[in-house]
Amino acid sequence: GKARARSEMSTVPAAEVVKGEANALYSDGKLAEALAKYTEALKLLPEVDPDDDEDFAELRNSKPDETKLRTVLLANRAQCHLQMGKAVPEGIESKDARGHFMKANMDAAFAAELSPEYAKAHYRKGLALLGMPDTQQRSKEATMALKAALGCADVSDAMRKEIGEVLKYADERRFEGVDMPESCVVS
Repeated sequence: GKARARSEMSTVPAAEVVKGEANALYSDGKLAEALAKYTEALKLLPEVDPDDDEDFAELRNSKPDETKLRTVLLANRAQCHLQMGKAVPEGIESKDARGHFMKANMDAAFAAELSPEYAKAHYRKGLALLGMPDTQQRSKEATMALKAALGCADVSDAMRKEIGEVLKYADERRFEGVDMPESCVVS
């Protein structure tokens, strides 16, 4: 990118514009292009290392707009990966699909750490974990993420109902290894 003349200027407005373009692509079902645009928007924001164990609470206080935007971009990119993983022609068990679910999990988990009150981040983390090959540990983590989503103030009634169904599935899968219901990876 071009050198920024004034580095202290907020990059949030520019990233918001790119996010709008990404959302439009997503709505048109252009998942790969939307994914690239969400990544582009994230690159416009100052870097934050998910492994840094930085004080995300400090970021939420000092840069609320930037943190919220980063959270939404990550959660939306996770959603692209969820949809793409589900659409892989070789099926949900394939290496390609697994790659998408793993990336969705990374993005959604980071979003949930940045903004613990954002229901969609926890929900998508749960879905990503359920998309991956079944392990007791993953099913347990998925259940925890889904319950965290239900505990968020911003969870809508429709989402609550959907999460309830996914939770039921997560529990059954843990004990019976059933397939994910079709409706689960939509929101």
